[in-house]
Amino acid sequence: MPGPMSRFFLGINTVEDVSFLKVSGTVDEDNTLAGSLKKIEGRTVVIDLSGVERINSCGVRDWVNWLNDLEAAGKQVVLVRCSPCIVTQINLVHNFTGRGLVKSFFAPYYCGKCDKEQLKLLQVEAFAGNTHARAPDCRADACQNVPCELQFDDIEESYFAFLPRSGGKVMDEKLPKLIDSLSPSIKDRIKRLDTVEQISGENSGGAPGSAQYSPLTVTSTSLSVNLGRQSIGGAMPPPTDLDRARTGGTFRGLMAAAAVLVVAIVAYVFFYLGGQ
Repeated sequence: MPGPMSRFFLGINTVEDVSFLKVSGTVDEDNTLAGSLKKIEGRTVVIDLSGVERINSCGVRDWVNWLNDLEAAGKQVVLVRCSPCIVTQINLVHNFTGRGLVKSFFAPYYCGKCDKEQLKLLQVEAFAGNTHARAPDCRADACQNVPCELQFDDIEESYFAFLPRSGGKVMDEKLPKLIDSLSPSIKDRIKRLDTVEQISGENSGGAPGSAQYSPLTVTSTSLSVNLGRQSIGGAMPPPTDLDRARTGGTFRGLMAAAAVLVVAIVAYVFFYLGGQ
């Protein structure tokens, strides 16, 4: 049985003129997409969608409106690490990506011999020139079999339907030009983000998670904003080291104050008894 779905979470970090976003959990009516618009400062917006587990009709509506608002504000959106449920919506909703550029996505694979499911990160550019998209051969993690029996676990024609193949090209020419226009440090961040299949804290099945987000671990010159705590009725995300430090400091302060109060009471009692 699948576990319970996580609440919506949105993390934002702006470095130079690029805003890195991490969207995870369930995108439903309790999302905070609209409220994040003023926090997105970069002209280029790179959205990591690996942690999105589910999106309902309300979420789709809000997502499409949110992308339209970003584009109206002059933002160029790049979608990376799209989870299978996002790929499904891209194939079903014609304007789900707006004018955004899809750079990479996860695809489901299965090994019948090991009875294990795995998600593999695929780059859109790898399908360039293919009239009919075919799932690339992938090797299972820690597989010792020769040959590896990991196979694509969906219908290629439908799963890869979103890939544009006009003129034999599956990648919008604007994307490589956009990437090339960025600074070396930003290009390196995107490369590191977009080539790591598993993230610390993921489950053993290889599904992408949101425990760690490398672009959010940046220099002190960047801005990091966590909007997940504003979710309506949503569960609080795991506490950060800063949260723990603040909590620890508050607790220690209360204990010190309590100790001082106890000493004062004891001193008063002795003074009172001594005067009798």
